[in-house]
Amino acid sequence: MLSPIPSVMLKDVATFHVPVSLNDYQMPVYQDYMVKKVHIQNSNEVRRTSTNEEVVLKAILFVDGKKSAPIYDYMSFMKMAEAVGADMTVTVTESNGNENEYTVTIVDAVPDVPAIRTHHTEIGLI
Repeated sequence: MLSPIPSVMLKDVATFHVPVSLNDYQMPVYQDYMVKKVHIQNSNEVRRTSTNEEVVLKAILFVDGKKSAPIYDYMSFMKMAEAVGADMTVTVTESNGNENEYTVTIVDAVPDVPAIRTHHTEIGLI
């Protein structure tokens, strides 16, 4: 089993802007979802997206499977965005007051082996 993410690290707040449909002018309509107790970490890691495209991540957002609240299905958010044909974005407010907006490119659920639950979700941001 993985050790839990320390609560002292989970001080940031994220607001996901998920495209749910297109309006009459073919512009995306967004639904916002706020999640507390997350952690943003700068990155320059190269990863592959679901479309096998290589991207350099600006940051990785860690969402704990137990401590982050409320709990959402981020894979479903990504599927909704792909179905609408628009990017899902996230605004992250750090504990020091800094606020940045990113585009979500990768959602990766990390399991807590041997348990069945998700330990945390890593969200790749550009």
